[in-house]
Amino acid sequence: FTLEEAYEEFTDFIYSAYQDGISKVEIITGKSGKIRQEFPHWSESSHQIQYIETSWHGGSFIVKIEKKY
Repeated sequence: FTLEEAYEEFTDFIYSAYQDGISKVEIITGKSGKIRQEFPHWSESSHQIQYIETSWHGGSFIVKIEKKY
């Protein structure tokens, strides 16, 4: 993915999870690279995300999604 493609996939996925009432998802970014660097900034700009945390192995993020209602 380019950064732009990855961002679009991320926003679509988070919105779908929010609409489906999913409370947590894991987003795999890898342990390094531009997508991993940008991911926290992307998450801050999403109204559907309550918080993120780094996974224990460091190659992904656990994302807590807001409740729909």
